Amino acid sequence: MTQVVIVLDTDFLSAFLKIDRLPLVRELYSAEILLVPPAVYREISCTQLVEALADLSWIRVEAPEAGSIRLGEVPALGSGEREAIALAGQHENALLLTNDNRAREAAEAVGLRAVDIPAFLLSCKQSGILDREEIQRIIQALWDKDHYRFRKEVLDLLMR
Repeated sequence: MTQVVIVLDTDFLSAFLKIDRLPLVRELYSAEILLVPPAVYREISCTQLVEALADLSWIRVEAPEAGSIRLGEVPALGSGEREAIALAGQHENALLLTNDNRAREAAEAVGLRAVDIPAFLLSCKQSGILDREEIQRIIQALWDKDHYRFRKEVLDLLMR
C-alpha cells in the first residue's frame, strides 16, 4: 500500500498549531513527514507560530516544481494555496489539507484530494482516534484560539 503524502496549507496548519494538535494529522494518516511549501512556511514565519513549527522535526519544507500544475486564474488564491496545490500535484497519493474552500475546489478541479477541518475531524472520530468529548474540546479550542466556527449541521454530525 502506498503511503499518503500530506501537504498542508497555511490555514489548516496555523489552526492546528494554535491548538497544539498538529500531531493528530500524523496519527490519522500514519505519516512520518508532513510537507509544507515555501510560501506556506513564509506565511507562518510572519507569526509567532513559527517557533512551534520550527520545533517539529517531522515537518519538511519542499518547493513544488515550476509549472507542475496550471491553476489558471482562480480568484483569491494566494501563493500559499497555489504552492500547496502544486506540491500535492507532484506527489502520487497526495492529500491536501486546506480550509480554504476555493483552494479545495481548485485542487479537486485538477484531480487532487483535499480535506478541510470538519472532514478531518470527522475522519478522526470515525477512525476512533478522537471521541465525542475530545472533538468538543478541539471545537472549543479552535474557536478560542483561531475564531473558527462550524456550521450547525457540521457540529451536529461531529457531535453525534
